[in-house]
Amino acid sequence: MSAQLQHIQNLRHIFQRSVEAVRPAQLLSEANQYTLRPQVSEDGRRLSIQIQGKTLDITHKHCHVVGCGKAVLGMAVQLEKSLDKRLVSGVLSIPEGTRARFQDVPEMQLSTNTVLDVIEGAPNNQPDEQALEAAKRIKTLAASMTENDILFVLISGGGSALLPLPRPPLTLSEKMQLVRRLANCGASIDEMNVVRIALSDIKGGRLAAAARNAFAVISFVISDVVGDPVDIIASGPTCTVITKRTTAKEVLEKYELFADLPKHIRQLVEATEAKETFQSAHNNSVYVVGVNRVATAQAVQEALKCGYNPFIASTTIEGEVQQLVSKYNDFLQSICDFREGKLAENDLKSRFPFDTRIFQHFLKTLLMCERTKKPLLLILAGEPTVKVTGSGLGGRNQELALRMSLIAHENADFNNVIFLSAGTDGIDGPTPAAGAIGCDLVISDFLANNSHKLSDVQAFLQHSDSYNFYKNLNAGEYHVLTGHTGTNVMDLQLLLIV
Repeated sequence: MSAQLQHIQNLRHIFQRSVEAVRPAQLLSEANQYTLRPQVSEDGRRLSIQIQGKTLDITHKHCHVVGCGKAVLGMAVQLEKSLDKRLVSGVLSIPEGTRARFQDVPEMQLSTNTVLDVIEGAPNNQPDEQALEAAKRIKTLAASMTENDILFVLISGGGSALLPLPRPPLTLSEKMQLVRRLANCGASIDEMNVVRIALSDIKGGRLAAAARNAFAVISFVISDVVGDPVDIIASGPTCTVITKRTTAKEVLEKYELFADLPKHIRQLVEATEAKETFQSAHNNSVYVVGVNRVATAQAVQEALKCGYNPFIASTTIEGEVQQLVSKYNDFLQSICDFREGKLAENDLKSRFPFDTRIFQHFLKTLLMCERTKKPLLLILAGEPTVKVTGSGLGGRNQELALRMSLIAHENADFNNVIFLSAGTDGIDGPTPAAGAIGCDLVISDFLANNSHKLSDVQAFLQHSDSYNFYKNLNAGEYHVLTGHTGTNVMDLQLLLIV
């Protein structure tokens, strides 16, 4: 195996192990201060569980579970194992195909006599009638809570699509079309969720409001949003807006969509903003159990085993894909120039595209690479966006990898740069791929077919068809394919400089 192919294999391994670190079984564990198996008091009269050092008395209480998202099945399994007969009912809304994907994974299997109803829907992360039915049932169950009930709410990325309950008179198809138009304009997940919340009858704290009579509403959240804002993740079904953000109308106007909306939708947006927001209920507690910092920390450990010098450059990557590629291109060039003595330390710092407070740590890592002759691995995580310009099939990670492949091919200084970008949920856009590899080999292999030209690569990008580019190249050799991973903490990028 060539050195480059070995490095590609190493990056795949690092990504896989990073994803495993944020699976629900690892996150909702005693090691992370979640003792969910009921403990009997010394006098034998009371039962309680421990959540992040806080005690919740569940004596004589009935426990219920609802959830929406790509990672909630695994969380529900952990709760079911722990609560046992205390768990009396529940409804889960999970992506289509999830149970089939994990049929041989014990930590993703509910008991054969489970009391939880599981509804699969939202294929390709798009709301459908199954997800709508699940949302209705989840809200109905929440509204039935009494002082004798505890409602556990499991939330993760993908929850917005899996919990659609449009505010009348808006229809599901109208809401889907609007969100799709926003995505195609390059709107961030933050911006899309602001609009989703405004047009929803269950998001933006409305699910918690429905469960106002419960003894307690406990939310476990796995974050797929930069900064981990609980009011935005899955559009915050149990959390009112706590961060000052642009309004739904402002988002729609930014992308020049508001004026063209039908009158009843414009009125709904404006009426929603005029209403007072829900106040956080006294019985409502929200815990963020999983974040991308756990995944990047695991990536560091795996990188060291591979003989790399790792550096976590950012866990808050945002921005449009083309802008990111331009930023990475400039940064890579500055590293090459610095190594060749063409760039002074202060100039390198001025071109450092991340938080300047960590520059000295980066410089120390870079100099260590020079001394040890070990490759530098930049670890990045976040949630970029991609502006759709064609009718092809792709996602932000595959397009990012393909654009990085182009710059690696066109600049001899970058021939030893290898890049991996993939979604920790295993799904990149409406495709079965998690992401892809970006390096000079990708373009070289493509051009090895004499009928192919560089302009053909640009054509794939112009048609937003990065998925088919990778699928048809060497039988998908450079694709990152994992299937649903059962978790979701945004995207992970690994940038190796050999």
